[in-house]
Amino acid sequence: MGELKERFISVYNNAVHRDGSDMLLRWLEDSDFFVAPASTKFHGCHEGGLLQHSLNVYDCLKRGLANAGLQNSYPAETVAVVSLLHDICKVNFYKKGFRNVKDEETGQWYKKEVYEIDEKFPCGEHADKSVILIQNFMHLEPEEILAIRAHMGGWDTAVKGGNAFIGKIFERSKLAVLLHLADMEATYLCGE
Repeated sequence: MGELKERFISVYNNAVHRDGSDMLLRWLEDSDFFVAPASTKFHGCHEGGLLQHSLNVYDCLKRGLANAGLQNSYPAETVAVVSLLHDICKVNFYKKGFRNVKDEETGQWYKKEVYEIDEKFPCGEHADKSVILIQNFMHLEPEEILAIRAHMGGWDTAVKGGNAFIGKIFERSKLAVLLHLADMEATYLCGE
């Protein structure tokens, strides 16, 4: 995990230079970001899963931009910000717990260590919270806000409730579409 943390910090420090970025990185280092899971039972549900997922999204976004012929359309800083920080809503969000599970082969029950949600700052839905947390430290450009806000695509709870704003964002922002696709690729194809 040390290698992944070093890579994250290197990419972040080389690309992100706007006011407040150093304070945001310090906040990440003082939080559980580098050891947190990315989810409780799906992608990256292991120690360091959030860090690994964030780097995978960064790599997938860079590849997606190149494949779309848009590699020179966005500053390296924007690419790093939206991909590395899209899920910071998960910082200090999980805790370790135990669940009774049945071993299918033996039929015996045992306690399994799992991650559970422990929401300490319920300030909005998943992507909204990421935007809010980032902007506590540094300014986001409008298209960065759109990309982070829409990164969940159809998985967003507002969309599930019938709100069609994600489609409106995707019509306006290629970066938002590509961040969503990078998130899906990292989640389902990168073996987190």
